[in-house]
Amino acid sequence: MKNTILFAVALLLATALKAEKGCEITIKLDYYRYDTLWFGTSFGKRAVPDFAAAVQPDGSFVLKTDKPLDEGMYAIIYKRTPSAPMQYFQCWIVNGQRKFSISTNASIPYERPIIVGSPENVALFDYLRQLNVEDKKMDEMVERDRFLQTEEEYRKRVQVEEEMHQMQLDFIKNTPAGPTTKLVQQTLFPIPPASNGKKSNWKQEANERYQYQKAHFFDNTDIGTPDFMRYLQWLDRTDFYLLSLPPSDPDTLKSLIDQVLKRLEAYPEGYDYYQKYLTNSFTKLSKYRSDEVYVYLVRNYLEKGKANWASTNDIRNATNGANQMELLFEGKPAPTVTMLDRDNNPVPLYDISAKLTLLVFYMPDCGHCKREIPQIATIYEKYKDKGLKVAAVCLKTGDDVPSCWEFTDSQNLPKDWYLLADPKRQANLPSMFSIKSYPRMFLLDADKKIVYKQNGEMADWQFDAVLGEFLK
Repeated sequence: MKNTILFAVALLLATALKAEKGCEITIKLDYYRYDTLWFGTSFGKRAVPDFAAAVQPDGSFVLKTDKPLDEGMYAIIYKRTPSAPMQYFQCWIVNGQRKFSISTNASIPYERPIIVGSPENVALFDYLRQLNVEDKKMDEMVERDRFLQTEEEYRKRVQVEEEMHQMQLDFIKNTPAGPTTKLVQQTLFPIPPASNGKKSNWKQEANERYQYQKAHFFDNTDIGTPDFMRYLQWLDRTDFYLLSLPPSDPDTLKSLIDQVLKRLEAYPEGYDYYQKYLTNSFTKLSKYRSDEVYVYLVRNYLEKGKANWASTNDIRNATNGANQMELLFEGKPAPTVTMLDRDNNPVPLYDISAKLTLLVFYMPDCGHCKREIPQIATIYEKYKDKGLKVAAVCLKTGDDVPSCWEFTDSQNLPKDWYLLADPKRQANLPSMFSIKSYPRMFLLDADKKIVYKQNGEMADWQFDAVLGEFLK
């Protein structure tokens, strides 16, 4: 009898241990029509599937495995169609909570989930919901502060930073200790100690605040470990440290990138990933002279053999791209090109006489362009008497060129705009102006030197900030 009892106890223990090894997660996604769901991990900003589940008759998915899974952050991975890229949302696997269910919306997974059987995931989703709200406010205030550079915008940014910090402190205080509260502590937004009042010079105060935040940003996070690639919040926070925390100065950013990569040297896989990620990202960014940062990465890492991920072909292409970008740095003269108007009359760029020329490249079937071109027309009315002229250049060629004029006619654009095209690609505009997306805008001074450039849309207040600087 004694042996029977011992055997039963051993069996129960073995079953319990086995249950702690894997997981069983039932997922229900509203409006999700694809027939497969995956479980895996995140590696940087992409998901790595481990195993999959097919849809059940009731529309749910049961992601189940008995193989060992360490406690930690994992990914629920999905895609809208067979050809769509994989998307994911995060979840914890913790002992004692390995069998649970999540019902949510794939588009906004953290917004209103129903989670049963995992208090830790309830905490995680609650925090990420709050974090998304604060992040949106932060992004807006950072952009306004960096564009407008006024005391009013700086004070608004400070307020949002302190609200973010307080939200995190409140969450830690009100949530039981666990991996979620640890994640919040690791990524706590640094706030300088209270001073004895505002300084008379707000710019000095802003600089001192930044210097404190820069020095303490990674106090609770060692990014030179595999967790850097496992926790998306660590990666996003590092992006903020580089792209949003500092003033919009390329030399500052170059120095910060060197410091971050130095921290990552202890984790070579993370170093390679993040260096490649930054290099690829800076080929697309266009504000704050970010092209200068891309060239710096190419010259100081790829070309010097410090990019293990880069093939010979990668380095050659990057060097060619950097060479082209250098020709378009702010302060450089714009390329000497000649385009054609609607009647095929040549219009050399340097023959456009203006205090400031806004050169905007667009496609008539581009959604962003359809919004931006009419907006520019409205802004133009405000600045035309101060010396602004606009050259709107359609990048359709050959038999597609008539769609350019159909578009401009439909928009009823100002009569004194230069409406241009390059029907036979003689000016080679995409290469000359490094155009990879639309709209692509350049501001040129009276001598046709580049004073500002940007990809994508600009808000009215951004136009006002930039145009107002040069058309006072």
